Amino acid sequence: MSSELNTVPVWVLLGTKHGDNQQLLAIAEAMNRPYRVIPLQFNRAARLPPLVLGNGRLSWRTECALHPPWPQAVLAAGRKSVPAARWIRKQSQDRTRLIHINRPWAPLAWFDLIVTTPQYAVPSRANVLTNLMPFVVPASSESTTASLADQTTRMPRPWTVVLVGGNSRPYVLNDASACLLAQTVNEQVRETGGSAWVLGSPRTTDSTMTIIEANLCAPAHVSRWGQGENLYASLLREADRLIVTADSASMLTEALLSGHTVTPFMLPAQPHWRWRLASAWRAAAERKPTSAMARLYGWAVDVGLLSAVRDIGHLQRALADAGLFGADGRPQEVAARERHATLARITQTISG
Repeated sequence: MSSELNTVPVWVLLGTKHGDNQQLLAIAEAMNRPYRVIPLQFNRAARLPPLVLGNGRLSWRTECALHPPWPQAVLAAGRKSVPAARWIRKQSQDRTRLIHINRPWAPLAWFDLIVTTPQYAVPSRANVLTNLMPFVVPASSESTTASLADQTTRMPRPWTVVLVGGNSRPYVLNDASACLLAQTVNEQVRETGGSAWVLGSPRTTDSTMTIIEANLCAPAHVSRWGQGENLYASLLREADRLIVTADSASMLTEALLSGHTVTPFMLPAQPHWRWRLASAWRAAAERKPTSAMARLYGWAVDVGLLSAVRDIGHLQRALADAGLFGADGRPQEVAARERHATLARITQTISG
């Protein structure tokens, strides 16, 4: 086994979630050093927790050849990628640094750095960096697409652009929520005038878009994901205001970085009993941080027996408390500082 580290110093492990992958690639690009992309494929064993799977290859495979020299660092996200990242570090004789995005669903000490955001409520630790927003690079300023320009004559200004997500456990975009979203759009356009653009995403079901479209009374153009030209980037630039379903941290961040007024649309939660139990435990720990209950909660997360519970409401409250939804919030400046701090911390971790 080679003790040398790869001349391509960073390997990026891509999983099954589009948002995670986009964030990993954005970080890798911004690091300004060579990197290698390794798509992972998972089997049924990937449903098992990382504590059970260890650092073997039982739950994952890749068509990429993995051999020495090994990387200086691995960038990964999500529970399923943890065994692969640990397997690579094992091959490097524990010299490869593990940098994990969001939450690892595993003992926090397994990782050299965890970069996370408020919805995961990962405990404050020496190897945890908590930012307000995920690592998203603002869209470049480009001219309006031809398709969008063709629509401007029949879509009066101002434009309310609606970014529609989908189910993101425990939050659901059900029929009632879809109707309420359409009513919210109607009220917004009635108040401000103009028209609305309603854009679906990869997680938006066709039935959801059908319900929204059927309940829209305002002048509107509805665009389903994968049908026709993708107008997402163009409308982020051209919008006068945005309404965003608050189920995706990346989508909320991209909307804020557009510089336009953003109104989050919260979805109802339908949590299972484990989510309710973990959330209640976390809330009790937050109320009394020095209590035995809080210490036990912190220990359970530290050793990987309990995952930090994802609650997008925590993210929305953190963004609101920071004033980022307000007219003077300056989210672009906040995001730029966080990106700089993240890259500096990653560089320090790799070099340390």
